[in-house]
Amino acid sequence: MAISNYLELKQAIERWAKRGDIASLTDDFIDLAESDIWQNLRIRDMEARATAPTGSDRFLALPDGFLEMRKLTLVNGSLRYDLYSAAPESLKLKGTSGIPSSFTVTSQLEFDQTPAGTFTAEMQYFKSLPSLSTANPTNGALTRFPAIYLYGALFHFAQWAHNDAMLQKYLALFSKEIELANKSGRGAQWRP
Repeated sequence: MAISNYLELKQAIERWAKRGDIASLTDDFIDLAESDIWQNLRIRDMEARATAPTGSDRFLALPDGFLEMRKLTLVNGSLRYDLYSAAPESLKLKGTSGIPSSFTVTSQLEFDQTPAGTFTAEMQYFKSLPSLSTANPTNGALTRFPAIYLYGALFHFAQWAHNDAMLQKYLALFSKEIELANKSGRGAQWRP
């Protein structure tokens, strides 16, 4: 049986776990798997763009569902300024206002200096996909890579069941599927 939606995923988890008493827990296993998925998976379905005006300080709110910045450009008329990413502890703050040259991401975007004037921040970033539920039975990750969800949920089932052999098995399968999905996404970015 193929796994193409939330209900089929729940049924598959119960079949693979060979347990009829976990129906009330499969939502938890899926939720925990999604948390792991959004930390590790980077596929084109997760790519997003957003724009926002910069304010009169060095900070800018992150878009909803933000996971990781791919590219940040400040635009003022026809002028475009690509910014460099820095680790929070490495961002060199400038005491004057001007055109920011670098940024970091914490709970928000932080520029290396206060923008002089108003810019439009163009963000290319990775975002989490909508979580699976009865109301939202599928998303791009489940459609394209159902094994990621299955193995991720079974990994959390194995933790719950205190089954170390299954835990190692499903962690390895989950990690491999994430790696293959990420590799296919990187390859698609460079193909004509």
